[in-house]
Amino acid sequence: MGKLRLAHGTRPDRAGELSSTALPPLPGELIGCNLQKSANVWNMINIMMKITGISERFWAWLREAPHRLLALDYDGTLAPFHVEPAKAVPLDGIGEVLDSLLELPDHTLAIVSGRPVREVSHLLGGLPLTYFGSHGYEWLKPSGELVVRQLSSLQKSGLEKAGQIARRLGYVSALEFKAASIALHTRPMRSYAATRAENLTFEEWSTMATEHDLECRRFNGGVEIRCVGIHKGDALLELIEQVPTGTITVYIGDDETDEDAFRVLRDHGVGIKVGPSVDGTAAEMSLADCAAVRSFLQTWQHCMTTGDAAG
Repeated sequence: MGKLRLAHGTRPDRAGELSSTALPPLPGELIGCNLQKSANVWNMINIMMKITGISERFWAWLREAPHRLLALDYDGTLAPFHVEPAKAVPLDGIGEVLDSLLELPDHTLAIVSGRPVREVSHLLGGLPLTYFGSHGYEWLKPSGELVVRQLSSLQKSGLEKAGQIARRLGYVSALEFKAASIALHTRPMRSYAATRAENLTFEEWSTMATEHDLECRRFNGGVEIRCVGIHKGDALLELIEQVPTGTITVYIGDDETDEDAFRVLRDHGVGIKVGPSVDGTAAEMSLADCAAVRSFLQTWQHCMTTGDAAG
């Protein structure tokens, strides 16, 4: 399983684990605090920390927080990519550990995805999480209430024009129409055809995006034209405004669109990038893949529950 790797010039120690310089400052009372627990509890935690590569200091910081907000992207973070997006199901064990985390006190869990909220909720088995979809334009609350932000007439006409462009280029069957964007999915195409489709569509969409209050972004497996004004970082800030003062926020995502969330986290918590490359990311840390994310979540759940049991 993947080690937690560092970004922004932070240095791992010789064992390749997280160095204290990569973490946000701990409150003074936590430095040198008594973390002695039962031998069995800490043996298990030490094993899981080796799997994720995260130091005890991070988990101590997390355990001592009055509240914790954990927000996650879906594709490439909880679910491996699939040629057919509808078949991109969570990695085995992800649903179970999320369900366990929902039972913890002083926790808020949320999914922040580019997918429509109903779709990602269905893929996660209807877990009663907070869901932001379409990069923040849709908000599905645990109560089932759905809030959809309205587009301007200029944005609506721009998206209609973008759809016409993609049809003219011959890519209508690869389009996905969302609440505030259109995505061109190229994963089913051969490599050369996918590159050509992405470049052509991105170039054509870019020529008309700005004048319609839209922007073009690339993602893993395609390109998307979407409404400006709201992004994943805005959705995350909305969540942060609703949790208690002193909450530690952790956001995990793999895509270029997740950088918006990483950037707003600087004063609120920690961003964790999923994937092989950490170059150019605003996240402080990284995990190798979905399996490493699963280990991270399992460690989170274990540290919180054993801390209570042994406290």
